[in-house]
Amino acid sequence: MSNQQNQPRGAKEYVVLIPLQKTAILNIVLIERRRVGDITDKNILHIGSGRNVDFIIYKNSLPVESDNEPSQFSSQFKVFMMDKRTQELNQENRILRFWFHSLEQNQCLYDANELIHALFKSDEFPRDYFSFIKRLMELLRMFTRIRKIELEIQTLDKNALDVDHPMYEKNPERYADLIKEKLLDLLEQAFPNPMFVNDLAKYVECDGQTVFEYLVELEDKNLVKHLDPSGQQWTRVIIAAQEEETHKVIIYKSISELSSAFHPTIAIITVNYFEKLAVDSMIENKVTFVRHKAGESNVYTIGTIGPHHVVSTKLPLIGRSRTAQISTGSTTTRLLGTFQQVQHVFIIGCAGGVPHYTDATKHVRRGDIIVGYPNEEDYVYGIYEAEQSAEGYEFVSTCYKPKSFQLYQLMEPIKENYEQTHLNRLVTHKYPWETFLEEGLQYLLSNNIDCLPPNSDRLYIKMENSEIVEVKHPDPAKKDYHRPNIRFGMIAGGKNIITNDYLKTTLCDKCNVLCFDSEIDQVIAAVQGNRTESFMIIRGISDYHDGTLNKEWQPFSALCAAAFMKTIIYKIPKPSRQNPNSHSNSEHDDDVL
Repeated sequence: MSNQQNQPRGAKEYVVLIPLQKTAILNIVLIERRRVGDITDKNILHIGSGRNVDFIIYKNSLPVESDNEPSQFSSQFKVFMMDKRTQELNQENRILRFWFHSLEQNQCLYDANELIHALFKSDEFPRDYFSFIKRLMELLRMFTRIRKIELEIQTLDKNALDVDHPMYEKNPERYADLIKEKLLDLLEQAFPNPMFVNDLAKYVECDGQTVFEYLVELEDKNLVKHLDPSGQQWTRVIIAAQEEETHKVIIYKSISELSSAFHPTIAIITVNYFEKLAVDSMIENKVTFVRHKAGESNVYTIGTIGPHHVVSTKLPLIGRSRTAQISTGSTTTRLLGTFQQVQHVFIIGCAGGVPHYTDATKHVRRGDIIVGYPNEEDYVYGIYEAEQSAEGYEFVSTCYKPKSFQLYQLMEPIKENYEQTHLNRLVTHKYPWETFLEEGLQYLLSNNIDCLPPNSDRLYIKMENSEIVEVKHPDPAKKDYHRPNIRFGMIAGGKNIITNDYLKTTLCDKCNVLCFDSEIDQVIAAVQGNRTESFMIIRGISDYHDGTLNKEWQPFSALCAAAFMKTIIYKIPKPSRQNPNSHSNSEHDDDVL
């Protein structure tokens, strides 16, 4: 029963704070709206003033009336705060429990989600306990359909802090390992372009001799190799040593060597090194051609998927700088200019999901597959910017759509079947992409490439004030990452949006944007500029940013996207003039829906 029925008539409504329990490590308070007739009550500790004249804080729990009604929704998250005086981390587990006035379940979830979004706004997140309580009281006043909120704060043992937590990035004990990881990242981003030791040293803020020594260590592990006798020019190794017998790598000099000998009809573009490994694991009868030349480096892996000849490549650089845009566009143009019989382009890789803190059906998680799917205006991808306006924020966008929707028409039966069956299918049932995912995992693992999904899928929100919040996922059931969820909606890029959780979720609600990547508009523009009318973008979720932050998840998430791509390719009609050397893996031909 709501306690409003027992409140005095004619009393004014206040937002009240009532302490319920307080120990050295536990603090529970209740915040609710109630009518108060006697503001001279001796149990009142404080009455607000100014904008908060409707706030009342009680001394103890005496005003609490018996109410055994369970909460209708709860949200749990962890807050990491740095003590400015001692520079030590303090960690708290916080639980919010909500009670609503009579509302439908969806409306309750919506209001709770909106309140949490407002609470987590990066420029307004409360810095201390009292500010946090005050902010909750302000939000309860705003969200009138929420009846009351219970806040539970538990201080956690400092010894339980995870050393892999983002706050430990600058731990001196990990300095050498972090430098090596950064060197690998830089060489992978630049690949197939090589990098010089001096340039690498500038990026990692380390002296050249130390960088050279680290590179030699990485070369001993067959991860990188030098291209010149003096050891000043380095690149990432293309394939694992175990794969050399079955996957040939040929250094070529002239584009004509390729264009005259191979005629793929499908091109696959990736940005990240592990994205290309994932795509290549789906290709059979493959040969990789590489050219290392300043400004014109290329890597092409040519082979077959089913009856189709395909070519995959990796872009050497991506981003918003002019150099990056020119490099990205020219590499894509060179690909399509070299292989002029390409009819379809797939853009495959990782992205950052847009989480939903209350509704599991809308919550995008690591390992999910996102397909750029036409909206009401047929757009599948957009670059968004948020601009301040009198009413808050406005989104300015540049959006893209393919001229031909053949791939989407081929995918439609797969989409319909998945949406009708994925919630109720048998445990033993497998979709084709799940089979392809297993095969890709086995292939990469056999070559000593770690591509299994990590055990941890933590959801962090980093505030501008350096505080980090770990939010609990809304779906309590353990996720089976080998049975990835597939979602269909807009894919986006937006540098000034991805760092602001509030803007991301707002854009998601308005435009059905499901994930953000590292901005591939130059790739799409180059594809369209070369009159390739059919393209599809498929992303595997590896983090909650833009797909570039969590290297541990990238191999598996990229494999998920590549596996679904392979499913679509199997649906493409076989070439009318069959090449005698083409290969069709008949084992899967009848499995694709």
